[in-house]
Amino acid sequence: MPEPGARASRAFDAERGARPTNSRSASWDFLGGIKRFEHGYAEFDPRNAAESHLAFAEGDGPSNGFSKLYNYLLNVSIVTRWFLFIIPVLGLLWIPGILGFTKYPNATIWAVKLLWWSIWLTVVWCGWWGSLAMAMVLPRLARHTVGLVAVASRRYIEWLAVLYRYVALFAWALTIWISYQPLINTRQESDASSDDVNIVDTVAKLLFAGMLCAAILLFEKFSIQWIAGKFHERSYAERIQAQKFAVRVLTTLYQFSSDIPGRSDTLRDGPVDKRASVNPKWLFKKALKGVRSAATTTTTALGNVASEIAGSSVLQPNSPQAKVQTALESANKSRMLARRLFYSFVRPGADRLLVDDIARFFPTPDDADAAFALFDKDMNGDATRDEVELACMECHREQLSIQHSMRDLDSAVGRLDNILMSVYFIVAILIVAVALEAQLVTLITGAGTLILGLSWLIGSSLAEVLTSIIFLFIKHPYDVGDRVKVDKETYTVKEIRLLSTIFLDSNSCLVQAPNTVLNGLFVYNIRRSDQMSESFEFDVAYSTTFEQLERLRELMIEFLKVERRDYLPSFDVMVIDMPGQEKMTLKADIKYKSNWQQSALKATRRNKWICALKSAMEKIKIFGPEGNPHAVSSPKRYTLVPWEQVQQGEKDAQDAEHHHAPHASSSMREILIPSGSWRLTDNNAALSE
Repeated sequence: MPEPGARASRAFDAERGARPTNSRSASWDFLGGIKRFEHGYAEFDPRNAAESHLAFAEGDGPSNGFSKLYNYLLNVSIVTRWFLFIIPVLGLLWIPGILGFTKYPNATIWAVKLLWWSIWLTVVWCGWWGSLAMAMVLPRLARHTVGLVAVASRRYIEWLAVLYRYVALFAWALTIWISYQPLINTRQESDASSDDVNIVDTVAKLLFAGMLCAAILLFEKFSIQWIAGKFHERSYAERIQAQKFAVRVLTTLYQFSSDIPGRSDTLRDGPVDKRASVNPKWLFKKALKGVRSAATTTTTALGNVASEIAGSSVLQPNSPQAKVQTALESANKSRMLARRLFYSFVRPGADRLLVDDIARFFPTPDDADAAFALFDKDMNGDATRDEVELACMECHREQLSIQHSMRDLDSAVGRLDNILMSVYFIVAILIVAVALEAQLVTLITGAGTLILGLSWLIGSSLAEVLTSIIFLFIKHPYDVGDRVKVDKETYTVKEIRLLSTIFLDSNSCLVQAPNTVLNGLFVYNIRRSDQMSESFEFDVAYSTTFEQLERLRELMIEFLKVERRDYLPSFDVMVIDMPGQEKMTLKADIKYKSNWQQSALKATRRNKWICALKSAMEKIKIFGPEGNPHAVSSPKRYTLVPWEQVQQGEKDAQDAEHHHAPHASSSMREILIPSGSWRLTDNNAALSE
């Protein structure tokens, strides 16, 4: 039963029209645009525009008939949209040419007739749109031709798709520079003045400088893409290695698989829909498919020769590796690949795949077990069709995730791009200055003097930037999302910037650390570590024997074999100390089968191991220094004193205290010394000689 939200969404679509699709592929759907001609332009809803920048909310767009027609033609297809962009400007550019061809045949600009200026400006204007179209179509064409032949070239094809505007800019600059020479420079009249000749030559030099600047800009952008690719390749090295292993396993199994008769849900062409033959769009796609099939057949024939020479399937679009790589790019084809593999190797009448069914396709039993573990995630010894499909879908999602991650630029690479763009602008200014016949030595000397004068101001900043670049792109100790240990504290990397790194501590507090400071510290990367272990110390009774320790080791190894998914089957007990011969301090290592990137999983496994150790110690009677905690305590003896006797003792103590108090005060008076006004002689006493 559909949910209310889904019903409301469909009702909204039915009332307001279909929701817009803003993908670039929809813009090239010319046949889909032709179908839009079936409806009048007055019925066009600007909210359903083909591109997001052409969409308007209800009431925001112009309401007159001409504006509606214009917006309608803009959204029919990219052909009509570019037609509206190109033709009006071309009409303006050809006004001088028409005037020079008709009324003013001798009119010139810098000794070049107006007709040639209109022709060259037409090349300039149409050259940009032609270069842009070429840059947009070239990656798609290469993806379906070269990408099928050489699988490794798909990365660079994706770079072309990302940098298509810079490719178009370089192609446009090259076009207008090449066309300027035969259309303008050689068309000057023989009686041209020296000023006209100098101006035309200067324009040619500026066009050449512009072409060089566009080439350097394209090189800079490709360099950034290469740096980003290496940056992410190192970041996702483990994921890439695991993905390559999965692709190798799938390729090996696909190589020995077979078509399943009677099934259309495997990796093969299904039955043809006869009803679709009346659809012109389907006919166009069928024609393209036929062209692609012919190209595939041709490249296969060429690939046979190349494979014979090179000894590999370097140019085989039908090779198992190319087929698997292509299937993993689509979710539907990934499911079909999983079903083909499952039904090719499962035993007749069985509904589960066993490791023995695929072991013969791998050189060693260990390789077969490792390959089967790709499908048997729960490690129960078999794999159902759903498990095989889930494994292939996981490979599909992981491949797309890695491709997208390595294609996009993160903040650190983007800031490096900003720095290189600043350098590019300086180089571009120098190129233009040289093109204008300025003295290069004078420019470099002046720029060097300026930089030397500002070195005291920007020297430390440049050193910090250089140190950070080396730290991030060469050393590259961590990635976003990694758990790291820095200076005895554990953090999670939240954001990597060019000059600093943002961490999250255990309290989810943001910590910003300069990369120059981190460059001098030891950084322990937990996510990049393989199988990690930790030591656990505990105290036992001094009377513990060696036999008990060996029995403890046997019980723990049995537990680790059962839990082999989480731990390595290794347990060793070491006696660390016997302080004062009162207890024994033991140590054992918890050897996990993974790292500690997921702190919750690590805590669960640690608690499980400690509880198993407690149960094993209790089973073999190994107790702590205080003895058996479950033992029944011995009776304690108490002495009972009558209450009257206690009262009499308290009374006697009080009497004794009062008896000694007066003696203490008289003794204090005896030791007092007179302080003054005392006469120790008689008043009638006479002094005698």
